[in-house]
Amino acid sequence: MKFRLYSSTSGWNSRHASIKEYLGIPAETTTEYATLNQIDNPENADYGKYPFPVKTTGRWKCDDQFPASALVDYDPTWYVSDPLNED
Repeated sequence: MKFRLYSSTSGWNSRHASIKEYLGIPAETTTEYATLNQIDNPENADYGKYPFPVKTTGRWKCDDQFPASALVDYDPTWYVSDPLNED
């Protein structure tokens, strides 16, 4: 999985809607492609940005919808407490 970082919630939400449409996930359903969260570690250069997960394999693969140069790897220092690894 890769990530695309957005500076605003409106950019993130717009992209989320377009990816749901691309993948055929109905807008009126409770099924979501991703969950909005914000990088909360003030010591990280990406503090305050919104990472959008971009699946590179599997059923919801959509990396072809993004320029490869805009994608980044997950940074474990994005969060003070990692929302991707919470129980």
